[in-house]
Amino acid sequence: MMKKLSPVLYRQLFFKHLWRFLGNVATPHELKGAHLVAVSGGMDSMALLWVASFLHKEGLIGPVRAFFVHHNTREGQQGDAQLIEKFCRDEGIPFYMVELQGLKLGNNFEARARKLRRKACLDELRENELLWVGHHIDDSYEWNFMQRHRSYNPRASIGIPVRNGRLIRPFHCVSRAQIKRLIKFEGIPFRDDPTNWDLSFDRNYIRHVIIPKIRKKYPRYLKFYTHFANFQAMSLKASYFNRSVGQAEMFAFEKGALLVGAHFSEFQIQEIIHFYSSADRGEIITPIQRMLKAIDNSKKGPFHFSGGIEAYYTYKQLILYQKSLINHDEDIAKVLSTVSNQELMTLPTFTPLELKNAWQNLLKSSDALQNLPGLVLILESDSICRTLNTSNFDSLFPRVSDICRERGLRFMPMLKCVEEWERKKERLPKTLRLLPLVNLSNLFSFQE
Repeated sequence: MMKKLSPVLYRQLFFKHLWRFLGNVATPHELKGAHLVAVSGGMDSMALLWVASFLHKEGLIGPVRAFFVHHNTREGQQGDAQLIEKFCRDEGIPFYMVELQGLKLGNNFEARARKLRRKACLDELRENELLWVGHHIDDSYEWNFMQRHRSYNPRASIGIPVRNGRLIRPFHCVSRAQIKRLIKFEGIPFRDDPTNWDLSFDRNYIRHVIIPKIRKKYPRYLKFYTHFANFQAMSLKASYFNRSVGQAEMFAFEKGALLVGAHFSEFQIQEIIHFYSSADRGEIITPIQRMLKAIDNSKKGPFHFSGGIEAYYTYKQLILYQKSLINHDEDIAKVLSTVSNQELMTLPTFTPLELKNAWQNLLKSSDALQNLPGLVLILESDSICRTLNTSNFDSLFPRVSDICRERGLRFMPMLKCVEEWERKKERLPKTLRLLPLVNLSNLFSFQE
C-alpha cells in the first residue's frame, strides 16, 4: 500500500527521487542542453512531458520540445495528436509530428512499429539534444519477462536499458502506479490506447494475464527485480552507470563486492548493499553519504550498514561484504609466522607487469574477497619502503599486522604498489622482491 500523501508532498518526493536518478543518467552539461520528448498521448509519455516541462520551468534543464509519431493504423491517433498539441500550446512547448506511411497491422507489428518510431525520433533529434522516452520499471520488467523466455543472452534479459546513446529513460526509477498517482494529483491529460488491451500482443498478454498473478503472490516483485537487474547489469558491465565519468569498476563475489576507482557512486553502493543485505529494505542513502564523506576525510572503516553489511576502504578500493565473512587473516598469519627472514629473502623478484598480472589474477579467484585488499609484503630496504609509502597495519588483517610489526615487515595493497611503482619509477628499481600474501593463502592445507 502506498502512503497517503498530499499532492504537494508527493510532487516534492517524486521530483527529488527523479532528479537524483537523472543525475546518474546524464551529465550536468547534457541536462542544461536541449531535450526532445517522445509522446504518444498515453499516460506514461504525457506524464514524462509534464515532468520535463516542470524541470525546465524550474531552471533545472534546458529547453523542451515534444515529438509525436502518427502510425496511421487506427482512427484514435488523430485524437492523440490533438490532445498533445493542445497540451503543448497551453504549456508553451514546441510540438512536432511525423506521419508513418505503409505500416500495416499483422505479424510482428509491435517490433516493426517500434523500429520505425525509433528511427523517426532519432531522425528528428538535433545536435547535442537528448531524446526522452517514457518507459518505466513495469515496462522493463515486462521486457525482462519476455526475453527470459525467448533469449539465452543474459544481457538481453536484464531489461530495457536506462540509456542508449542520446536516448534516455528518466522514468526507469518509478513504477506505473507511481506515474498514475502523479497523473491523478496533477490533473495531467492523457488518452488510453485501446490496442493496449489486445491480448494477441505478447506484451499485453504478459501485462494483463501473467503479471496480475505474480503481483498477487509476490506483491514486492518490482522492488526485488529492480535491485537484481541493476546489480546484474553492473556485474555484466552492461549498466550505463558503469560507464559514467570517473565511475568505479565493480567485481562481484559470493558474499560481497569490490569497487575499484577514484570515485564511488551512491547508486552502485546502494545496489550492492541491497543485493547482499539480509534486511528487506531500509534507508541507506544517508549512511552511504556519511561513509563517502568519511572516506574523503581519510577514514577507512569498517563502516556498518543494516542487514549485516560492512564496508572497508583502502587505496582506490571499497570492499562491501557480509559481516559473517571470515577472511584469510588467521590462516595467512599462521603460515607467515613459520617462514624465516632468510626464506623470505630467497623469494623471486617481480616486475611492474608481473605484479599487475598478480593483481588481476587475484580478482579472478574464487576466494578473492577473503584476500582483499590484496596485501603484498615489500621485502626491500627502508628507503624503498618509504618511497612506496608502505605500512605495517591493516584493520582487515590484524593478526598479519601483529606479525609484521613484531618482525619489522612492511606491506601495502597490491593495487597501490602497482600505481606507486609506475608513478615513482625513476626512483625505484626495475624489479622488487615482493610477496603477495594471497600466495600464502594457498598453503593452508599444509599447515594442519
